[in-house]
Amino acid sequence: MQQNELPPPTAEEIEQYQSWWEGLSLPWKTAFNEVTLRRTTSEKPPDDVLHHIWHSPAIRFAGPTAPFPNMTFELESMDGVLALNRMEIFVFAFQKIRSIEPVAQLPQIKSLFVFNNRLDTLNGVEALRDLQEIYFNVNEVRSLKPLEHLTNLHTIYCNHNRLESLEGIGPQHAGVLKNFFCLPNEHLPGPEVIRVERELGIRCMEV
Repeated sequence: MQQNELPPPTAEEIEQYQSWWEGLSLPWKTAFNEVTLRRTTSEKPPDDVLHHIWHSPAIRFAGPTAPFPNMTFELESMDGVLALNRMEIFVFAFQKIRSIEPVAQLPQIKSLFVFNNRLDTLNGVEALRDLQEIYFNVNEVRSLKPLEHLTNLHTIYCNHNRLESLEGIGPQHAGVLKNFFCLPNEHLPGPEVIRVERELGIRCMEV
């Protein structure tokens, strides 16, 4: 996590951080310690570290099977970040989450990386109206419908899912969506790819 210069935390902020920390589950306490301090413990970090976590615009949780892991175990939920309303870039890869519905509480997110998880739906992402890029490749997602009204998207990686159609990607995305990596998808018919390319002018790219 990048630690920019911040003014010292106020007494009220410290109280807020401590209350937030106490409400975290044991796995999430350990996760924050591993990604910020590189130590495996559930003890509360120093107040200045909590201050930086709270104000960070970006945070990365990469499980132990990731190419560049910063964790020794895998998380099964996103609950631990729901109070971080300054975060705009969220990397949560090589974990075990089945749902991203909690991200609906973080509408400020602009970049969402949730590849290599166990997702079968994108429900919740429709609340992220400022979202510019989403990477959910290597999951089990079946529908792109939750992306229908996210017209600021310039990059989508949805290869290696269980897509059978590209419904949800429409004329509203044309002109902005420049990087649409939807191939390979084993169950995606060729005519559907051709339809999107011909009717929308959006190139369906392969990784």
